[in-house]
Amino acid sequence: MKKICRLPLAIVSCLLILSLIPGCGRKLDVNEAIAKVNKNNIQRLANLYFTYQMKHDWQGPADEAGFKNFLRSYNPQKLTRIGIDPNAIDELFVNERDGEPFKIRYSVVGSAMGSSEPVIFESVGIDGNRMVGFLDMTQREVDEAEYENLWSGKFQPPQTNRDDIRQR
Repeated sequence: MKKICRLPLAIVSCLLILSLIPGCGRKLDVNEAIAKVNKNNIQRLANLYFTYQMKHDWQGPADEAGFKNFLRSYNPQKLTRIGIDPNAIDELFVNERDGEPFKIRYSVVGSAMGSSEPVIFESVGIDGNRMVGFLDMTQREVDEAEYENLWSGKFQPPQTNRDDIRQR
């Protein structure tokens, strides 16, 4: 069966939401929207991890070599569009904040319905806190204890309290 999706579901969803938000009479600039969700390497890697999953039955890459091979064979125009030099894939795996290579959780299983699993991790971070990139297009700075829980795979998505929703 041929896959017809060209952009990851999360990016398409983001673009749809952005198009529904009323602005100051301004049209949605797709390139601007794509750039906003790919501002740094942690975002780019998390989004590309999701893309890998989407093209591999929702299974994450098994290792760094497999992930890099996928990226090297990916459409160069699409990589350029999200701010990646197709000839410098190795640079994508280095964090701009601390200059260190990212730690990546490989073989994470995703879902066509969306996933919020943490997959991209700063190695060192700044002032005892480290950024973590999630498959739902978010990044969060966390302390050491939370970092270790996320890295070990003990991540639990936040539970929504029904009483909180009713009060809103």
